[in-house]
Amino acid sequence: MIPCDILQDERNPLKLKSIILQNIPKIEKMLIGDLQWYSQNALFVPESVKIISVDPINDDRYKLYYQFDWNVFNACLDINQTESQRESVEFEVIPGALAFNFIDDTRPSTADEL
Repeated sequence: MIPCDILQDERNPLKLKSIILQNIPKIEKMLIGDLQWYSQNALFVPESVKIISVDPINDDRYKLYYQFDWNVFNACLDINQTESQRESVEFEVIPGALAFNFIDDTRPSTADEL
């Protein structure tokens, strides 16, 4: 959740985008998720989160489209590559906050798989 003083009646995607941009550091880890899905050596590129758009779904629900960069470096395999990833997440305007619906994307352990 991102606390904000936006009125629930105000549904301006540009204002919502501005509020989210100001609060990226607070939700950055949840936006990025677990990079282990891409590679065990994947590292997030700091300050690379960019908002593409905020699109309305219905009265109080929106979808945030964003992208970020991640890097894989492995000297033994001669890999040093940066990739951009586009993602989306839904959120809802509730009184006094923006409530995000983040999906748990933690990679299961070997024990979980068994």
